[in-house]
Amino acid sequence: MGTTMSRSSNSSIRKSNKLLDEKDEKIEELKKEIKKLKKENESLKNKIEDLENKLDSHDDMAAFMENSAPEKIKKQERVKDLNDRNLPQIGDHVVSMWSVSQWQYFTATVKSFDKTDLKYLIDWDDKDPTGRNVDYFNLALDSVPSVQDIGVGSTVLFHQGTYSSTEIHGVSRSGGLRWHQGIVDNVTTTTNGAKLYEGRHTKTAQDGKWVTYKGYSYQFTGYSIEDFRLPPNVFDVLSMDDDDDDDDDDDDEHYDVYISYSKINSPSAIKNKEVSEDLPPSYEEAVLESICDPRKIASNLREKGVKVVMVEEEEYLKIVTTLKKSKIFIACLSDEYASNNRCRMEFQYAKKTLKIPVVPLVVGTDSFQWQMTVVGLLIAGDLYIHFKNKQVEEAKMTELCRALQNFLPKLRISDVQHLATGDARMELQNDPNKSITGKPAIQGKSEMFFSYCWSNSHDALKRKEVSSLAGNRWSDPRAILKKLSKSTGMKSWMDVDRLRGADEMGLFGQIATGMGDSKIVISCVSSEYAESDNCRMEIQFAVKSLNKPTIALIVGDSDTWKSTSVGKMVQQQLTYFNLQQINDETKLNSKIKEITKAIMDRVGEKSKYIAPSLEEERVFTAPVYGDHVVCLHQNWAYFMATVIAFDESSMSYTVDWDDGDPSGRVQSYQDVALDAVLTSENEIGLGTTVLFPQGSYAGTEGNNIGGVRYHQGKITNIYKDSSDITRYDGVHTKDSNDGKWVSFRGFDDNFDNLELGDLRLSPNAMDALMACRQAFQLEE
Repeated sequence: MGTTMSRSSNSSIRKSNKLLDEKDEKIEELKKEIKKLKKENESLKNKIEDLENKLDSHDDMAAFMENSAPEKIKKQERVKDLNDRNLPQIGDHVVSMWSVSQWQYFTATVKSFDKTDLKYLIDWDDKDPTGRNVDYFNLALDSVPSVQDIGVGSTVLFHQGTYSSTEIHGVSRSGGLRWHQGIVDNVTTTTNGAKLYEGRHTKTAQDGKWVTYKGYSYQFTGYSIEDFRLPPNVFDVLSMDDDDDDDDDDDDEHYDVYISYSKINSPSAIKNKEVSEDLPPSYEEAVLESICDPRKIASNLREKGVKVVMVEEEEYLKIVTTLKKSKIFIACLSDEYASNNRCRMEFQYAKKTLKIPVVPLVVGTDSFQWQMTVVGLLIAGDLYIHFKNKQVEEAKMTELCRALQNFLPKLRISDVQHLATGDARMELQNDPNKSITGKPAIQGKSEMFFSYCWSNSHDALKRKEVSSLAGNRWSDPRAILKKLSKSTGMKSWMDVDRLRGADEMGLFGQIATGMGDSKIVISCVSSEYAESDNCRMEIQFAVKSLNKPTIALIVGDSDTWKSTSVGKMVQQQLTYFNLQQINDETKLNSKIKEITKAIMDRVGEKSKYIAPSLEEERVFTAPVYGDHVVCLHQNWAYFMATVIAFDESSMSYTVDWDDGDPSGRVQSYQDVALDAVLTSENEIGLGTTVLFPQGSYAGTEGNNIGGVRYHQGKITNIYKDSSDITRYDGVHTKDSNDGKWVSFRGFDDNFDNLELGDLRLSPNAMDALMACRQAFQLEE
């Protein structure tokens, strides 16, 4: 029995061991399978991430599908068909210069093209065997060019005179039209819409050109587009064999933006002596200090996370390959840009051939002659961003970022400064349903409007929206808002919750509407608040324009606000509470109770306030149609004019100057002031920017009628004289470093002893917007 049991036991053990071995084998197989699945899963994850990245780098699904298409199809979509370009191909009839007798052009047919030397081999129509190798720029397709391709400054081939069959330099040539190289100086449009061109020869007898033929004239006039032939763009020539190239490898670096500019418009390039040509007469050292540098624009975009490329070298093949890897083309337009061959050809290649979205910027001085050139024709009707000077550079950078994001919605742009939020910086938002901070925007009307400076918010500091804090966490306007919203039960309006950033200029309209809808305004006043143009604008708009019930809360950590125009208004007209000494929750809650009672006393259960209707009598103080104003012209000189229009999208006025000058008629709302005596001394305090008179100018024949010179200044002292009249002292805000003319008779760095009636004030943005909506009946 014992032996039997032992054998049985051994058998069971063997079976168990076998089962264990089989189980171990299965476990090993499962481990291998799991490892295999993990590897496949990781591969799938990588593919998904790659697809997501590709999708993020394009505007929409259509663009994504385009970039997922075979390379050959993409090239066919991206690069125009060669037959549609002004690009001579094998077999094409051309007009070409004969090198044996320079600057004479005859007809021929293209036989081949050498991309390395950029030379064509041609067969002359009369079978002449000489001078058959021709540079690309000395040859033109024998076909009528597009009207868009020829403007002021364009180099063309034009016919003038004829020649009979003859022998030239021992070679028999067949007769025909004489063609010559010329440049277009003027373009006019007839009553029936046809364009007529005037110009001149580019070459003279000094260049070796024969000028004694019958019918010669240095100038040509009354020519139509049919009378011209156009040499090809070098970048089109370099792209001739694109279908056989493999330049667009997916592994190559691609760019968000290609910036095209003329070095003569770059103060840094001029200072580094990179510019060989003569500078424009207007480029005095002071002017250079105020010009926006395209290189600085590029640097700012890089800091905001945009992949920017600029090709500084004159390497045309590199330009072509780089442009093909760029999503947006930024053109820094100026007269110098339009007259520069490389810049002009870059622009045409990007716009017409590659069809890259173009964002036009205007840089340099205030001359707009470029609008008559090919560059101007190609963007006729398009909106451009005017980087007029460094004073507007930050605002224009935000406008540029928004333009880029319109073309590339997935592009993330950080460190953006909004016009309506002062120095605060954040990621740019383009979702109309989100606030400027990226949170879902609260909809509907509010009852309590909160106005504050981000520099006084501890929360803004934590979110890295500001670089420093003035105040403490107990007097943070954002925290106070939450408490007051809860204690009053009122719906509140604060920019981080309500202000939608999809429309930069619309920010002021949103603020004005939010304030107008509210029952009461709470202004968190501080020294930083009083110094901020936007904050000062909000409290002045609430108190002066809307006559809105307003309570001030004093925050921050200094009392310099008291001597400002905001401080005067707060201390003389408003109920206010000082929160600067609050340092714990108990004290804060106690103060919140006091503020809550004051709010409810002012508005009660229902608001007695009725917002001014735009159909009612004028309630805003900004200039409107027909008003006489003091307006900036140029070089920080202000002259008299009359308002004739207002553009809400750019917040700019159009004026007619008193002396009839046709230039500089469009100016920002910030540089136009109503020519009327101010009604209250509370409008001006220490630090207020004003326009003040200093010196005069005489009338000149056919130019101006003369009058008082006005200048922009800042108030530094306010006092009462012996007759109890308030007097104002101050300083110019601009000097020669800003391009201001300071050599006029009567100039002084300071102004003093002026009365209230001597000063003029430019409007704030919201007052200008609402006043002009009322006067010009603009849509909200």
